[in-house]
Amino acid sequence: MLGNNSALPTFVGLSSAVPRQAFDQETLWDNVFDQWYAEIPDARDIGTLTRVRKRHMAWNPALDVGHKTRGIGERMKAFAGIVEEVAGEAVEDLLDATRSKDIGSIVMASSSGYYGPTPDYFLAKRFGFKPNVRRTFIGHMGCFAAFNVIKTAIDSVVTRPDEYTIGVCAEFSSLHFRPEASREQAIVHNLFGDAVGAFTMAMREPGHGPQILATHTHQSYETSDMMTLSILDDGIRMTLSPYVPFVIASLINEFVEDLCAAASVDPAKIKHWAIHPGGPKIVDLVAQKLNISDRQLEATWHVLSEYGNCASATVLLVLDHLIKHDRPQAGELGIMLAFGPGLTLEGALLRF
Repeated sequence: MLGNNSALPTFVGLSSAVPRQAFDQETLWDNVFDQWYAEIPDARDIGTLTRVRKRHMAWNPALDVGHKTRGIGERMKAFAGIVEEVAGEAVEDLLDATRSKDIGSIVMASSSGYYGPTPDYFLAKRFGFKPNVRRTFIGHMGCFAAFNVIKTAIDSVVTRPDEYTIGVCAEFSSLHFRPEASREQAIVHNLFGDAVGAFTMAMREPGHGPQILATHTHQSYETSDMMTLSILDDGIRMTLSPYVPFVIASLINEFVEDLCAAASVDPAKIKHWAIHPGGPKIVDLVAQKLNISDRQLEATWHVLSEYGNCASATVLLVLDHLIKHDRPQAGELGIMLAFGPGLTLEGALLRF
């Protein structure tokens, strides 16, 4: 394990922001989903099974989608209209404690929209980042993309330890809701919400925020068809096999062992868990395999209930909630986990 006084890549700031519109599950069913899924037996029960209570959405499915077919161009235009507004709120919160001129890099991920120059360009312009700020935009990697942002930020601050890097995950899945009457799409549309998660990273010694001790990745190449994202004429369509939770559960123990081994940490020493709530079955099975208590899952269940699965932004929301409400003690260890298309497992080992 690295020395307790080592300067390491550190989350020195975390923030989040959401669209102003919020909808509870009952309202969504009364206004739109009852009509979309009228031919699916027991479809309304899906809203309860997801354990999602409320979600924030850039689009109101009843008004902005309804029974119409909205083209991909309309959806991308809507993305351009919302992403800079909501991501800007999150970045502005980070800059309350960090000067714009100290930002050396900005890294951004989204799987729900594209245009160029990419949104990170306009965020850099808005907040007066240096003209030579390094920008990276990561697209279409799905729910685990926060870790691609994190690892790019790690590379940046390790290489240039006198600078800060800002990471942003901005997802607006509501812009791709489609009235496709299938049980699979009913699950997707009852699970996903919109949010931005953001962080500031810098090289710091203990005491300035969660330090990253190690990261780990595992691609399960034989399961590439179990979770997919496809761009159609009328939006981005996600597929989600019911076998996904069982595959993740079968891999998770070895994954966590490998992650901890990278920093010579005993997995039994992990006290805090920030798990991406890809769905309740995933969380339940992972918790069962790793012997994680209900108390340790409070942040994960809270974010799922109050925001839904917000794709790449979600694990950052979970970490932020965990820090604010669990108040980890100095030196305690934690793990962040997320899962996405591939199937791909991503993790980070933290020292608080």
